[in-house]
Amino acid sequence: METSKLVEWETVDDFGVMTINNPPQNFLTEPEIVSLSDLQRWTSNESLRGLIIQGKGRHFSAGADKNNIMTAPDEEGIRSNLAKGKKVLNYLWDLPIPVIAAIKGVCMGGGLEVALSCHIRVCSDKSLFSFPESGLGIMPGLHGSVKLPGIVGMANAIDMLLTAKTIDAEEALRLKLVDYVVPSKEVFDYSMDLLKKLTGNKPVSVIHAVVNSFVNARKYSEDEAVEKVSDQFCRLAVDLAKKPQD
Repeated sequence: METSKLVEWETVDDFGVMTINNPPQNFLTEPEIVSLSDLQRWTSNESLRGLIIQGKGRHFSAGADKNNIMTAPDEEGIRSNLAKGKKVLNYLWDLPIPVIAAIKGVCMGGGLEVALSCHIRVCSDKSLFSFPESGLGIMPGLHGSVKLPGIVGMANAIDMLLTAKTIDAEEALRLKLVDYVVPSKEVFDYSMDLLKKLTGNKPVSVIHAVVNSFVNARKYSEDEAVEKVSDQFCRLAVDLAKKPQD
């Protein structure tokens, strides 16, 4: 196991497991929850087939510590810290492998922004979600307010962000904020089984190509994204033709 800033990292059966380790609430004391260089090194393993992000103990993350927010440095310092955090979340979002947020307990504020950086969200039936920032006179500082409307719809996003209300797992599933709800004790195992089911015995090159096609659809115009899909298909087809046929 390795550590970097607020997280622990280990690899289990070619799957990465990144754990936010600041219990009991797993407060995020800084936007850059993990050193980007460490994260890049960990995920550069060519055999890595997927990634699970979870919180240590009972909760995923209650977000930023209110006391840290109230004692924030000047505007330039805040902007610099946010930029580091956004680079980490953007990197997770762009990974060419399935990334699952395995959520137990509370998932709020910056913690929810981390979860929104994952491709799939699995939560316990006791989980609670919110963006409480507007109640403090601020707003989500990374990408929560940008990504949320595309997931739950504009009206629901405005409702969550401006009322700062807390929603339970059932409501989160209805809004499509999460994809699966399971008993608390099963969250990690369900997430790992899901990764294994999704990736099976497929070559890593196929996993990368499929997930990259979704990433490219978010980053490029439709024509550019389709062209990149064609490039990936051609490379896979050539590789397949070189393999002995049964």
